[in-house]
Amino acid sequence: MKNTEKDKSNVIDEVKKIYDYFSSEKSFSRLIPEVRTNISAGLPDAINKNDIAAIEGRITIINGYPKACGEIKFGMSNHTARLLLTAKKFDDSINIVMNIKYIPELIEKLKTTELEIEEIPRNNQSLEIREKEDSTMQWLIQECMKKIGRIPDIIHDKGAIGKEPMIRLFGKLSDDIIQILTLILEIIE
Repeated sequence: MKNTEKDKSNVIDEVKKIYDYFSSEKSFSRLIPEVRTNISAGLPDAINKNDIAAIEGRITIINGYPKACGEIKFGMSNHTARLLLTAKKFDDSINIVMNIKYIPELIEKLKTTELEIEEIPRNNQSLEIREKEDSTMQWLIQECMKKIGRIPDIIHDKGAIGKEPMIRLFGKLSDDIIQILTLILEIIE
């Protein structure tokens, strides 16, 4: 299937809708990890990172507010794009991935909601996976599939040597991610 400019525009709009939702929320800055946040959305038949739109330079904190460092473009993400591409191999309906800061208290409170949350301990990775460039995100999804057989709303980990702990949100549409973020912002306020 050939992707049209309209398809690409729709994917960019999905990322923009999520960013616009929280960009004026100062409290969201507490959710931005050291590696920064990004949102990746894919074309329906995405097969490589050029089929994935994300924010160039990620989302950082400026004057206490979340701020995109660049424009939303295709081929801009590596981390969240690899997560999304691997998730789509198992569940083609997953079209959006977003990473946020790991906060243990937040995870505990989210466990009391209807969201499906799964922890994948990164210290279980083999040395081969840890040392192989760009393989850990694929491993994370594969481990989740082995464990529960599907992609949950949230996959989190407590980090490992040289790896920041992280929470990753998965959704079909921007509204799915916004719904999760609404809950998270209520919890942290």
